[in-house]
Amino acid sequence: NAAVITAVLVLNYFYQVNGFSVVLNCICSGLFALVGLVNLGYAFWVKAKDQRLYIAMAAGLVLAFLGDVLINFEFITGAATFALGHVAFVVAYCFVERLRLLDYILWGALFAGAAAFLFSPLVTFSVPMYRAVCVAYALIISAMLAKAVGNFVRKRSFVSGTVALASLLFFFSDLMLVLDWFVGKWEWTDNACMGTYYPALCFLALSMCLRLSLKETSEEEK
Repeated sequence: NAAVITAVLVLNYFYQVNGFSVVLNCICSGLFALVGLVNLGYAFWVKAKDQRLYIAMAAGLVLAFLGDVLINFEFITGAATFALGHVAFVVAYCFVERLRLLDYILWGALFAGAAAFLFSPLVTFSVPMYRAVCVAYALIISAMLAKAVGNFVRKRSFVSGTVALASLLFFFSDLMLVLDWFVGKWEWTDNACMGTYYPALCFLALSMCLRLSLKETSEEEK
């Protein structure tokens, strides 16, 4: 995990300084997906009781990789694939603990803020459908961050903290993507987007290994 994640973070630097090379983008994304699949295989190997959690996490990582590839060719298809990846992560978080009132409150607050921003005059969409896609995406990414934070508040541990940090970085990365693609006023937003995106996915992949190593259990196992 450490070796491959270090390689991703180093390659992320070269990816950005080389004009956001599509090839390096796919390599970096393929590597974090590989870490997820390796950790899933390890979960099967040690017969982890909460295997559904690891399956959902690995699915989210693979879908993020596919979204990275597809969004270079068509925005809606790529965004939809990313959204499915976020759904997989939310499902994984719910295997840790089912949705609670705090999760819904955080979800509503985050989505309200994101939706208000997407409908603000600052954001312009050349294709009207893109706004609808972004709103639907915001609903899902808000759920992902809300659930991660809710889990951390209820059970503060190194694993839940790692997942919460990764989800926050993912949310921030998506915000930077909107600023870069649909606002376009600042040159640094694309670097901020990718500078937080790859650490977010790497931390999510790493959290699988940490959960197995630290023997954290899901609610169903207790």
